[in-house]
Amino acid sequence: MYKTKPVNTVIRHLYSPGFSSFRMSFYAYNLVFNFSPHIGKDNRGFDKYCTKRFNSTSVNYESASFFYQTAMSIITGENLNKEILAVLQCSNNATLTFEYKLDQNNQMRAYLVIAKNNEVYPFLFPIHQYQVKENGQTITKVIQSGLGVFAKTLDGYLTGIGADNHLSKLPENFNEYQDYYEQAPAALWNNTQH
Repeated sequence: MYKTKPVNTVIRHLYSPGFSSFRMSFYAYNLVFNFSPHIGKDNRGFDKYCTKRFNSTSVNYESASFFYQTAMSIITGENLNKEILAVLQCSNNATLTFEYKLDQNNQMRAYLVIAKNNEVYPFLFPIHQYQVKENGQTITKVIQSGLGVFAKTLDGYLTGIGADNHLSKLPENFNEYQDYYEQAPAALWNNTQH
């Protein structure tokens, strides 16, 4: 039987030191979330992530929209100071959980967690701080920079940005599939003749 080649196109890698790396890619028409655990630092002090252990699942357009709208509700300030728990059941018995909650420093932070095969890999979205003067006072504010990257990548998937490159690979695969089946009847006929 003819097996089609998997067509996978990496869109973005994100990193969360101490937690995991998070890769988003196209696979067929879905968006794949792939998590690899953080395993420490190398001899130069750079964070390392295990490439042999990972958990992944895919989401469709509606699920991507679910996460996009949840992330945007924080970025736009609608839910900036409210705790959020959004859970999504995915394929292959995987669960994706988006949380926005206080961390150990009493600061609101966003997490995306995959639970699959009795393993849990959390990803903490990076933030950046900046200072502004308000009424003569210097105030430190937080930008949800990692969450912004996540939301924009989801937006790109939902609007089809970058999909041309990925989808252009599908016809190549389809042509190989067609070539196989044009030759298959003759090969099957020859194998049945003794």
